[in-house]
This record gives sequence, structure tokens and C-alpha cells, in this order.
Amino acid sequence: MKKLKNKTNTSLLSLSLLSIILLGVLSSSISASATYQLTLSKGTEEFTVDLYNDADWKTTVDPFLTPSNWFGGEANVNNAKSKITLKGWATRTWTVYDVLTSIIMPELLSLLAFVELSGLLSEEFNETYINESYNNNFSSWFGLRAIWSYTTQTYEEIPSTNDIITILDDPSDSKTMLDDYNTLATELNANTEINNSVYSFPNVSADGFLWALIFSGLAISGPQADYLNSLVTELGCENVTVSGSKLIIERYGLTNYTVEISYGEKGMMSSFIVKNISGTVIYQITSTNSEWLFYLILIIVAVSAVAIVTFLFIRKKRLHK
Repeated sequence: MKKLKNKTNTSLLSLSLLSIILLGVLSSSISASATYQLTLSKGTEEFTVDLYNDADWKTTVDPFLTPSNWFGGEANVNNAKSKITLKGWATRTWTVYDVLTSIIMPELLSLLAFVELSGLLSEEFNETYINESYNNNFSSWFGLRAIWSYTTQTYEEIPSTNDIITILDDPSDSKTMLDDYNTLATELNANTEINNSVYSFPNVSADGFLWALIFSGLAISGPQADYLNSLVTELGCENVTVSGSKLIIERYGLTNYTVEISYGEKGMMSSFIVKNISGTVIYQITSTNSEWLFYLILIIVAVSAVAIVTFLFIRKKRLHK
């Protein structure tokens, strides 16, 4: 009887410790922090085009563009897949010249405008001049990732491209980045050489800058809701709202439409949904990452452990009566 009692006590202790550890892991994973915390982790995610309604896209967004113009490859084909591997990350300091050449020009200019304006950035407006005149620097993390373009075929052995994701240490820096760029654009456009060109550097709105950030590889830190709210509020976006770890962007093509971008636990995009003016989904990309399954299993195990401990405790009290 004493042996059985010791065995029961040992089981109770073990289960109690297990539940405490599991609940501790869970709470530390989802609790908010006063400071932003990097949540990146190495690994591979696969994205699938769950839905593409070509007819609705062409009457809502643009009849001359498809999702391939945004995501490349066969992103306009249902069931096409893309694979992304995050290899690692490091700190990086961004300059206004980086904002101009890495975000604004590739994301908001046509190919012809990009080529011509790149050539017109003469010695007078070189990197040294721009960064000395606009000397704000922006601390960030950048991650290197390998990307396999959307395809309905088997992935090639070698990735289609390598690029980076960017996480600003302080999301409010985005406002300074935008203000500096717009001031620079005014100065550049006043230059005789650029002024005589067919193209000019655009004045960019807060909403337009956020859109450019997203397609240049924006990722976020945790707590995600706090980070996104700070980004949208400080930047001064007019047609963007935040719901948890999701950005909801109101846009206009041929008609009004909505883009919903969700971020996963790692801080990278996990889904991209386009809805028409009626709220019907006309395009959807989702990640097949199973990290949500890990947390579901963790919750189930933790709850089960607590239930077992409670049951054994009640049973022990009854036996002693």
C-alpha cells in the first residue's frame, strides 16, 4: 500500500511538473512584451494558390495584370505552389539611398522608368550625396531566403531567386523613411536632367509606401498586433486597419477591393487574400506551414496534463476519506 502511495505521489509530481513546463512554454510563446522580439526561425514554407478567379480579377483589379505581376511564376494558376526557405538573418542599417533603390524604384516604377531613372542618378546625386544630405539611418534585421517561383510542376533543384526580408527594429521609423524619400524625390525631380525626362520619381503616400514595403519583403516582430498597429499608425495610413496579426488594406482598381495579409508565428506572411467589393474571395494564397498544429498539440497536451493531475488529486482525496 505504501509502495502504491509513493508511486501515486511520484506520478502526481511528474504530471504537475509536465503541466507547469508545458503551460510555461505556451504562455511565453504567446504573451505580449513591452519590446519587440524577433520571432524568425530557419525553415521552409510552401505556399499554394488556393483560388484564382480570373474573370472577377479582371473586372475588379486590372484586366491587364494578373497575380503573376505581384508574385511571379504561375501565381495566376490554381493549385500552383511556391517554396521559400529562410536561411538566416543579421542586423542591417538602412539608409535613404537604400529606401530609394531597394523599395521605391523596384516596387513603384515600371521597368522602363526604373531603367531610365537609374541612369539619370548622376554623379551629382550618387549614394554618397544622398546619404550625406539625408543622414537618417534605420536599424533593422534582414533575413536571406531562397525562393522557388509558383509552379504547377516539380520544383527545380536550384531556387528561382534569392532575396531578403526586412524587419525594422522600430516600425515608427517607416514614417521618417517615407518623409525623407518624398523630400528627396522633390529635389531629384527639380534637377534639369530628370525634369526633361519622360519619367519622374513619384511622391508616395503612406498607403503606397506600406504596399511597397510588403512586396519588398516586409516581415514583423512580436507582439505582432502591437508591431502592426505602430507601423500603420505612425506611418499615417488612411485605408489600412489591423486585426490581430492581419493587415486589411482597402484598394481601388476598376472597383474597390480588399487585400487581407496575415502573418504567421515567424513574422512572415502566411496568407494573402483579395476580396471584391461584395466581400467574395477572388484570390487566395495560403502557407501550408504546420506551426499552428504545433501550438494546437501543445494546448491539448497541456490541458490533458492538468485534467489528469486534477483527476488524480481528487481520486487521492476520496481514497483518504
